Amino acid sequence: MSHADLTFAQWNSFSDSTARRFVEEIADRHGLAVPVGLQDTVYAGRSHRVALFERDGMRFALVPGGLPTLGHDAARFRPSPGQSASYADSAEEYGLPPLTDYVDAMTSPVRSVELPAMLVATEAFDPREVSLAPDHPRVRTLVASQRDGLAGISMLRSAGGLTVEFDQAGQVTTARATADMSYDEAMAQLASAGLRTTTPDEWEWACGAGATTLFRWGDDCPDDGYPYDHSTGTHREANLWGLAIGQDPYRHETTTEPTVVCGGDGGSTTCGGSGFFLGWLALATAYRDRDFGRWLASDDGYVDEMLTRPVIELG
Repeated sequence: MSHADLTFAQWNSFSDSTARRFVEEIADRHGLAVPVGLQDTVYAGRSHRVALFERDGMRFALVPGGLPTLGHDAARFRPSPGQSASYADSAEEYGLPPLTDYVDAMTSPVRSVELPAMLVATEAFDPREVSLAPDHPRVRTLVASQRDGLAGISMLRSAGGLTVEFDQAGQVTTARATADMSYDEAMAQLASAGLRTTTPDEWEWACGAGATTLFRWGDDCPDDGYPYDHSTGTHREANLWGLAIGQDPYRHETTTEPTVVCGGDGGSTTCGGSGFFLGWLALATAYRDRDFGRWLASDDGYVDEMLTRPVIELG
């Protein structure tokens, strides 16, 4: 069996010894390290055996394939009283349609898609970022600009896309600069490293891991703040595959389709104070803000960061 043909059901049917051999074969074929190997994880009441790999400092998790059902059926969504009340306030203020109609309009349609097994990065990153040495002139200039010293500062960011992180002693640990790069150039940068970003379908599968609920953890969400206000909770935990994904609506991710972004809305609803439910809806697995995606891909779109979810193909 080709590694790319591995389905969710087959992976779950493997004994630990068979799974371990399968993981070692993948690592050998693709020149990867297996830092953790196999580990059992539980997320939102579901359990799974996770396989983790490393390549060039980046960690990847095995995501089995198959013929999953993606999208969301808004007709089956039963909002909690808090969600209904929050949406009612938003609908009154902004003239929105009934809740079910709005959720349906803001999520992808239900569909079955055949997907291969793949290795998916556990963290999204910006392919336009380049590392700088701690003594790089740009780093020294930014550090020198802090006339009050670096006491208690763990990170500095400049308007020019430079990020510098410090240890407790005030020494620079990492420095990253964002290059001015188009979407096509960023994707080419990934390809030059033997990677690509996820398709919209792959992103949904990677995020939801087969969950049929609105969010990957269920249908409910807090009604006392936006996701950004909650530093802990199921939305901040790694999902069933071991991925940190769909955790913050400000950190939307690009896909192979420039006008389709997943995992957030750039913080639009949160920043605009549109209502708690609308803020959480941006983390729905099948969320689609089509207007935001088209705007980002246009000449008018402002790109603060271009997060991608790298994939290693197993074919």
